[in-house]
Amino acid sequence: MNARNRKPDRRAERSKQAILDATRELLADEGDVGALTVEAVAARSGVAKTTIYRRWRDKWELALDAVMIDMLPGFADPVDVGNTRKELITFVDGAMRNLSALPSGPAMQGLASQIATDPELGRVYREQVVEPRREQLRPVVERGIARGDLRPDTDVRLVHELMVGPIFYRLLFSGGPLDRKLSTRLADAILDGFAPARAAVTARKPRRR
Repeated sequence: MNARNRKPDRRAERSKQAILDATRELLADEGDVGALTVEAVAARSGVAKTTIYRRWRDKWELALDAVMIDMLPGFADPVDVGNTRKELITFVDGAMRNLSALPSGPAMQGLASQIATDPELGRVYREQVVEPRREQLRPVVERGIARGDLRPDTDVRLVHELMVGPIFYRLLFSGGPLDRKLSTRLADAILDGFAPARAAVTARKPRRR
């Protein structure tokens, strides 16, 4: 049987989910990735340590999968609803909800420095979180340009960074609330900042002479 026709390994998938669930439970209890151990995950999940290490390099990669990568499919998809503002809010709301709740918020606080200093973990984060999310945002930006809500030269990467950056700033530094109000303000800031030039000219008041 070739790879294309091979049936998914349901047992392996059940083991993976048990490991991820156990990791989230432990992180919710302890709130600290530093205190997490693969031994504790193995005991809680009933899966052997060797099985865990075959899939994840270390506890940091496992924690990242549990609190972010495995959560991405649950984020609402910003489908075309004919309204760029609503689609931007839908996009950012998934990250907002995840990072404002246990165990993801506290776990990402612990993971941030590790992602920044561990090249392999950073690569995993970029490839499995940043890039898929940016590609999910791309059609929203393209539709916004087509509707005349955004400038033709609007940069998807920059829009993504401007929407997600403030969430992490509040999570890691300022301690500001992560809520629906921030989602709407971020969407409005993008629409204002990337408004087509003609809109800016129309809105500009004439100079006094």
